[in-house]
Formats: sequence, structure tokens, C-alpha cells
Amino acid sequence: MTLVVHRDVSTAALAEGLAALLAEPLPDPFAEEVVAVPAKGVERWLAQRLSHTLGAGTAGHDGVCAGIRFLNPHSLVSMVLGIERDDPWHPDRLVWPMLEAIDTSLGEPWADTLARHLGRGEGVDAERAALRRGRRYAVARRLAGLLAGYAASRPAMITDWREGGSGDGLGGQVEDDLGWQPPLWRRVLELVDAEPPDVRQQRVVAALRSGEHAPSLPGLELPGRLSLFGHTRIARSEVEVLAALAEHRDVHLWLPQASPAAWQALAPQVSAGPVPRDEDETALLVDHPLLASLGRDARELQRTLSLVPHTAPEVPAPSPPPPSGSLLHLLQTDLARDHVPSPQEVAGRHIGADDRSLQVHACHGQARQIDVLRDVLADLLEHDPTLEPRDILVMCPDIDTYAPLVHAGFGLGEVVREGPGDGSPATHPAHSLRVRLADRAPTQANPLLALAARLVGLAGGRLTAGEVLDLARSAPVRRRFGLDDDDLERLGDWVGSVGVRWGLDEEHRADYALPGLTQNTWQAGWRGCWSGPRSTGRRSTTSAPPSVSTTWTAGTSTSRGGWPSSSRGSGGRCGRCVSRPRRSGGRMSSRRGCSGWPTPPPPRRGR
Repeated sequence: MTLVVHRDVSTAALAEGLAALLAEPLPDPFAEEVVAVPAKGVERWLAQRLSHTLGAGTAGHDGVCAGIRFLNPHSLVSMVLGIERDDPWHPDRLVWPMLEAIDTSLGEPWADTLARHLGRGEGVDAERAALRRGRRYAVARRLAGLLAGYAASRPAMITDWREGGSGDGLGGQVEDDLGWQPPLWRRVLELVDAEPPDVRQQRVVAALRSGEHAPSLPGLELPGRLSLFGHTRIARSEVEVLAALAEHRDVHLWLPQASPAAWQALAPQVSAGPVPRDEDETALLVDHPLLASLGRDARELQRTLSLVPHTAPEVPAPSPPPPSGSLLHLLQTDLARDHVPSPQEVAGRHIGADDRSLQVHACHGQARQIDVLRDVLADLLEHDPTLEPRDILVMCPDIDTYAPLVHAGFGLGEVVREGPGDGSPATHPAHSLRVRLADRAPTQANPLLALAARLVGLAGGRLTAGEVLDLARSAPVRRRFGLDDDDLERLGDWVGSVGVRWGLDEEHRADYALPGLTQNTWQAGWRGCWSGPRSTGRRSTTSAPPSVSTTWTAGTSTSRGGWPSSSRGSGGRCGRCVSRPRRSGGRMSSRRGCSGWPTPPPPRRGR
């Protein structure tokens, strides 16, 4: 049993190698293969590639990818560590004891830097201190993420901190301006009633090395081989777990590597393991400038892998590029060889005038980028019969920002089906392409999580008319209160007629240094709707809704807003919807334990 590192410049070649490995069945026919991937998008692409081989007939491309459990490295290690569902050291859970540790440590001499950052130290004026106190949660969340990263990438450092030291895990000491982090970590350890992450790591690694059915790892069931595909970064603690797993099973790493020549040339330099980045001079040892500037992840991963014993199949040396070829192929070949072509070599290369293998498009905005993208993709698919939509991968820096634009640019094929009648297509050809977005935020994929995040934001905000109306228009709220399109239109007309602007009531306005000011609040508007006329503070220049009567009195416009008697039921539903943010805000403004939160009501049928 061993740890095997497979490298190749082509992910397609790596996928074929993984498929050949998985084609050999495990001894247990009911056991699932485990493959760890870095992202959901990689999982979908890999599953499609594997289906070309696994279970395929003689014609090929008719197989199926089944019986494979896809994980990511963190979930694989979490499963091994027994924290797949409940990890007390996860940053989202660690933030709360971190908040308590910060609050109880601000008076300590070692925490002076942190205290001044949060507006508690000496020499900070009152106005700036009030602003800085609002950083508490953001700072605590940032520190929780940093410490969780330390535990994953530098376990030796937090072990030294736990034992009372202040080392950096690489033989040195932490910088003076970061000297408050070791005692803060020790304070957090006192507050968290759980095994420290470095101790847990050492215990699990020792148990894995001792045998498959170690008594300290109950219920751990893994197949006889594991695979990790497509990773460019793996934390040091995860590599240690993988090496321990490799003591009793085969573990295969399938790593895309742009330059086998650079990997081979750096092997003697990286054998000592990780070093501080300011001391890492491997970027100066590669020739190609792109490898020097963009290859840091590969060099750091090579250093991390040098800490554990592993075998690596020999990668053949890349051959020189042909005199003629595409621009992209020539660039990839130069990167694989870690070679910068001389002026004479560049002059001897012939690139066709119609070569479009590498294109750069300058666009003035995000929407324009999507327009150009679909034109380029449609043109490529039209002129290259071998190119299929499943071979196309589009990457962007912020998928949640681009998602609505992608849906608008590629998703109208089912909406507009009839052309103008002259034989031309009804829509852009790209609208017929099937697009799947990967790696979206949970709040974008789950509308209930998005609604919960919006409620939390409203609880600490001004509750403007637009914010509440947008909340009422969301699908979960409409379903909960039984609001239809007519109800929402009537609610919007009422908000405009009675002059609701922001704030729940007088008490809510007092939080913004406006005590005693009730005009244009939700409470005042609702009272005016049901109990009689109220002043809006201005005369409306638009016609009032049919259900609202307007008169002119003493320079103000007085309105009696309300629903017709036949629609008072919808008015009650809208009233409950509008009052709910006030109740939710009051509950969220106080600190409660889990037992203090109300039990959700049973689901309602209909309205």
C-alpha cells in the first residue's frame, strides 16, 4: 500500500488514467469508490469523462458513472477525523468562543494591539472608538478563519502555542506585532470544551497508521483505494492524513501540472519541505516567466508532498513544438518544457492568420462580457464540428454576480420559439445551449437561506419601504402569508398613498437619534389605514388609488388609505406580513440561548 502521485499536463489524460484504475473492480462488489475533487464543477466534468469508459460498450461513450462517492479533501479528512457533521473548530462555530475570548482579553497587556483595533485601548477618541467597536464580529470571524487555517497548514505552530510557546512552526518566532495571537489561542482553548485540533490530528494519524479497525476510529469504512483528482493545493494536515491512510490502502493523487520539466528541476530544492514565502527562492529557478509568476501553488504543493513518502510514475519529457501550430499549443509546449523561445525560434514559428486558439476581448462591462462570450462560443461551435458543448468550461471570478447575466444570455431558448418569419432563428443560437452553474453560494441556491440572511439584515437596518416590499415579494413570504399579485400591488399603492418611508415606530426611530418622530413610520401608516385620516407631510402629485380619498388641509395632504370592504382579508394578510419584521427584529436584538428561540409553527395549508 502506498501513496501514488500521478502528474500530467492534460486533465483529460489524468481522467483517462483514473477511469482505467476504477475499471478494475474492488474486492467488495458493494463498496463505493471514493474520489475527492476540489469543486462541484470538477465533479460534474469528471463524472462525464468517466462515463465514457466505465461500463461503456465496444462503441464507447455509452457508459455510466455510478458507485462513486465524490468528496472534497476537507470532507474526506473530516470523515476520517469523525467531524463530518459537527466540528467545534470550524470557523463558523469557532467565531462564538472567539468573541468571548476577545471580550475577556481586551484588558490584558498582551492584547493591547487588538484592543486599540477594536476601540478599547488608550489614545482612541470617542468617535473613532464607537466605529471600531462595530468590528467585533468581523474581527472574530476573521481570526477564527486564520486560526483554523493555522491548524490545517501549520499544525506544529499551534501545538507550540498550546504548550506555551510562540513559534511559527518553521523554527522561528512569530513577529512582534503578532505576539498577541498565541495567548489568544490559549484563551480560546480554555473556552472550547473539545479536543484541540492538533491533538485530534495526531491521535487520528496514529490510529490510521496502527491499523484499519483502530478502536479510536469507530465506524470508519473506506474502500481499499482512494483517489484525489485535480487539486492544486492540499493543506499539510490533509497530506499527513492521506499518508497515514496510505499505510493500509492505495491512495492516488491525480495532479494537473503545467510543467513536468520545472517539477523535475525543482525536486532537489523543495526536498526540505515548506519554508516561509519570503525565503522561498524557487521562483528564481524556473525559466519561463509565467511559471515564475503563476506557479507558486504548484511549487508549494511540491514542497508539502516532499514531507511524506510517495511514488510517482515517470512522466516523459515533453518534445519540442513543431514549426507550425496553434498559438495555444506553442505556449503550452513552452510551459511544459520550461523554455523561453529565443528570437530566432520565434521567427521560425508559423502561426496561421485564422488561428483563434488564444483570444483576448476587452469589454466595457459585465453584461457586455456575456454578450461577447455567447457570440464567441456560437462561432466556435459553428466552425469546429469536433467541439461539443460539454467540452466548454467558462470560469469567472464571481459566479453569483454573473449568474443572472448568464441566465439572460443563454436561457431564453424555451421562451422565444418563433422567428420573424423570414427563416432566421427566433433567438440567438447560444440560447439553445444548456448551461449549468457550479459553485454558487448557498444563499443563491437555497431561497430560504437567502430569506434568512435578508431578515437578519432587516433586523439591524432602517426597514425602508422598498426593503419591506421586496421582502413581501419573495416567493417564501408570499406563500407563507398567502399573498397574490393583486395583494402586492395593493400593498405597494397603500405604502405610497400613506407616505411610509422608514422605521417601524417611535422606539425604532429613537435608535437613530430621532426620538418622538413617528411620521412616515410603518406603525403610523398602518394606524392611519385602519383608524382614520393621517398626514403624509406632502401633497401627492399623482392620483391616489381608488380606495384612498385625499383632501387638502392646512398645507398638508390628508389621506385615508385602506382596502375595499371586499378585500379586507387581503389587508389582514398584508398587515401580518408587514408586522413580522418588527417581531423578528425584537427577538434578534436580544441575546438568547437555543432554548429561548421559539418553536416554528406547523405548516399551514392554503392561506
